[in-house]
Amino acid sequence: MIKLLDCTLRDGGYYPNWDFDKDTATKYFQYIDKLPIEYIEVGYRSVDKNDYLGEYFFLPLSTIKNIKKLTDKKLVLMLNAKDCVDIDFSKLLLNAKEYISLIRIATDPNKFELSLNIAKELKKLGFDVALNIMYISKIDENHEFFNYLDGIENLIKYIYLVDSYGSIFPNDLIKLINLIKSKTDITLGFHGHNNLELAFINTINAIENGIKLVDSTVLGMGRGAGNLKTELILMYLKSNHNIRVDLNSLGKLIETFQPLLEKYKWGTNLAYMVSGSYSLPQKDVMEALEIDRYSLAGIVNHLKHENEIILEKFISDKEFSNCIIVGGGESVSQHITAIKEYLYLNPKTLIIHSTSKYIKLFEETKNIQYFAAAGDEILNINNYTKAISKYILEPSPRKVNISISTEVECCELSKISFIDRYFDSPLTISLQISIDAKIENINLVGFDGYVELKNKKALYLMQESQDIIKKFSDTKELISLTPTKYTNITKKSIYEILSNESK
Repeated sequence: MIKLLDCTLRDGGYYPNWDFDKDTATKYFQYIDKLPIEYIEVGYRSVDKNDYLGEYFFLPLSTIKNIKKLTDKKLVLMLNAKDCVDIDFSKLLLNAKEYISLIRIATDPNKFELSLNIAKELKKLGFDVALNIMYISKIDENHEFFNYLDGIENLIKYIYLVDSYGSIFPNDLIKLINLIKSKTDITLGFHGHNNLELAFINTINAIENGIKLVDSTVLGMGRGAGNLKTELILMYLKSNHNIRVDLNSLGKLIETFQPLLEKYKWGTNLAYMVSGSYSLPQKDVMEALEIDRYSLAGIVNHLKHENEIILEKFISDKEFSNCIIVGGGESVSQHITAIKEYLYLNPKTLIIHSTSKYIKLFEETKNIQYFAAAGDEILNINNYTKAISKYILEPSPRKVNISISTEVECCELSKISFIDRYFDSPLTISLQISIDAKIENINLVGFDGYVELKNKKALYLMQESQDIIKKFSDTKELISLTPTKYTNITKKSIYEILSNESK
């Protein structure tokens, strides 16, 4: 008999930050209680975090008690093994013991022994324990994980095989299942991700090859590309295994979560398909794509450790009295005439482009120009003016490796000396250029700040720029010659400077 575990509140919690509204949660328990599901994983019981995370991430005892009033299902908690070093498990878990049927430990197979030690502690406290073995697409037949399986059924109730990258194919999954079964009689479960739309077919193959437990979420709600859909596996079991399913309750359950799907739009896309195809962490792929600084091909090559290029180090062979760092704000185009006049009057001012957006506007300018080449903008070299004398990249190893043209002078910084993060930011690179070139007077134009934060990218870039500016301004003054909303900058008007210089 196949047992189902619905983990919507835990795996789906990544989208609402584990803050499900009361009405949604109540309806979830009401409708899932009428469906043939053995377990519901209600969230994490987590150690302290320096961040806000919601109710179903920490699961206070009052929440767990309220859940038990709403459902008769067996409740499951999850722990992350990596967060469980030097933890007092009795303090973390014992007050919930009478309400919890199973604790699952998410574990890296390369750190399997750590998870076994955690399981021993939990077993002493009287809990049933399951291990969720992640990254199964990277487990080969010689993996040391198999060395720990003999007799494991005396300690662990279930082992779940987790296709973390959504990248394992049915034949490989079947081989892995049979290999594990040859070493232990422990009951096996499967947790599929849907990067390559394989969660359903892999689950069917898993069931046909002896898997006894299956994870799913309502509408596939889950991190990244999502999971096997609860409604899909229930309909399969109804039609192929004669399991009774209350279709009215199932329909209402789906209706409850439909607004969340419309809001968060989980599901696979090209980026998730790529991460699945190459067994790459989808978190890394999506974080790199999120700020729109890199192409998908560049990210994949980097994560596969391809195309890594080390360039000559940047050495300033010119002397500059000051510099202007050009950002991407609209104030550049609004005040371009004044900026050009300033540059004409100050021919020893270095122009550092922090974006490719306005390079063409400075085509006829006689000042020396450098380009702080961040992300994939270096790929557009052929579209840039010949006025750029140096293309300067962040130090290697770079966050993402890209192919670099040999037609222009490219070099890389030796180091970033004023901040310990944001090395791939064009502003960081620009400011480090000013340090290496020993420039005393550093002016900014086009660093307007954001009037409206329309998306996560805008929020990230605003916070990134503000952090960089604050850190740099601790040691040296920054002057904005155009309007800016950033703090820690001295504000002056380029028109005031022009007025004084013309006197």
